[in-house]
Amino acid sequence: MRKLRLVRIPRHLIIAASSWLSKIIIAGVQLVSVKFLLEILGEESYAVFTLLTGLLVWFSIADVGIGSS
Repeated sequence: MRKLRLVRIPRHLIIAASSWLSKIIIAGVQLVSVKFLLEILGEESYAVFTLLTGLLVWFSIADVGIGSS
């Protein structure tokens, strides 16, 4: 019988592949959640939700570390 040799995959390739896989999964979940929220909220309510969420993100970015001091 032949001995099987295990292929040793470099760690940086595993990290890069898992990073790409997680990005693909996140994009898929976001697409599904947008469709789901549109069905539940309707167009106008979803627009308000998106606007408020975007404003919260901008305000948290504009905080520039002042809140943690």
